[in-house]
Amino acid sequence: MAEAMTPGDEDDDRETSKRQRCGDEAGNSADAATSSYTLDGPGDEDYFEAYDSLSVHALMLSDEPRVGVYLAAIKANLESIQDKVVLDVGAGSGILSMLAAKHGAAARVYAVEAVPGMASLARDLVLRNGLQDRVTVIQGRIEDVELPEKVDVIISEWMGFYLVHESMLESVLVARDRWLKPGGVMMPSSARIWAAPVEAEPLRREIERYSNLHGLDLSPVGEAELARRLREPQVEAIEAHRLLAAPVLAVDLGDLHSLKCGGTAEFSSQVSFFTLRAGHAAGIAFWFDAGFGKLSTDKNVVKINTDPGSPPTHWQQTVVYLGVFAPVEAGEELSALVKLKQSEENPRQYDITVDT
Repeated sequence: MAEAMTPGDEDDDRETSKRQRCGDEAGNSADAATSSYTLDGPGDEDYFEAYDSLSVHALMLSDEPRVGVYLAAIKANLESIQDKVVLDVGAGSGILSMLAAKHGAAARVYAVEAVPGMASLARDLVLRNGLQDRVTVIQGRIEDVELPEKVDVIISEWMGFYLVHESMLESVLVARDRWLKPGGVMMPSSARIWAAPVEAEPLRREIERYSNLHGLDLSPVGEAELARRLREPQVEAIEAHRLLAAPVLAVDLGDLHSLKCGGTAEFSSQVSFFTLRAGHAAGIAFWFDAGFGKLSTDKNVVKINTDPGSPPTHWQQTVVYLGVFAPVEAGEELSALVKLKQSEENPRQYDITVDT
C-alpha cells in the first residue's frame, strides 16, 4: 500500500474565515443555509498568497494547450455565449473573461477574483484591451460576492494537479447553484481522472546502486532516499514509454451541471490494468481530461487532455510511488484500490492512497 499526502502538504494551524457554502441560492446569507455543505480549515491564506504571484499567472498564460482549449471551446459554443451573460470564477489575470468578450461576443462578463492584486491587474488588462464596457472585474471570493443578475454561462479554470488539487471545484459549484440560470452552460462541463502503472528506471537504478557502491553495501542510504521521495506524490512529466499498461478511468465526475455540491470530498475506485510489456512497476500515475460539451464522450466535444502523450501542460502528471519496483511480465493483471480524500489538516489538498 502506498499512502501519501498531496503535493505541497504542510502542517498549518492557522484559522481561516473561508467558508464554501453549497446549497445557497442568490440572495441567501450563509446563516440562512443551515443545511448547506461547508468546508472550513487552514490552507486558504497560503492558497491565495500563491496566486498573488504574477509568475504563477505568467506560467499559466504561457501554457498554450490550456489557453488554446478555452479559446476553442468559446468559439465552439458561440451560440451559448454570444449576447449572453458570463461569470468567470477565479478570473486571475482576466484572460478567460476577455476571451469570452472578444471572441465569444458576450454581452456582459463578471470576472470574480479573490486576490486584490490580481483583480487590480485584471482591471488594467481589461482597460488596455478596450473591453471595460463588457467585462466587470469584481474583487472577492465567489462565496461572498453579490452579482447584479444571474448568468447564462459559468467559465472557470478550476483544475489542479490530478484534477482536484486545491479544491476549487467546490467554489465553482457554489457559483453554479447561486448564479447560473436554469439551462445555463458550465465550461468545462465534464472532467475525469485517469490512471496507469508506470516505470521509474532512472530512480530504480539510482536506488539500487547503493547496494553495491564501490564494493560496499550502503542499502540503508538508498532506502532512506527512496522513502524521502515517496513522502509526497510527485508532479512530473511522464514520458509515454514509461506506461506499463493502457490507462483506465479512475474517477468520472460526470456532468458538472448536475454534480452535487459538496460531493468532491472523497473518491474511491477499484482499478485493474493488464500490462503491455515486461518491466518494473514503480507507481501509479494520474492525470485528467476535461470536456466542453454535453458529455465527455461526445465525439465533437472540445477537450483538454493532460495524458503523457498529449502536448505538455503545467499540470503535468502526478505519480504515487509504491515503495517497490515490482517486476511484471506482459499480460499480467495489476489491481489497486485508489482513494482520494480531502485532507483534514488542509482541505485544499487531498490525501492519495493506492492499496495494491
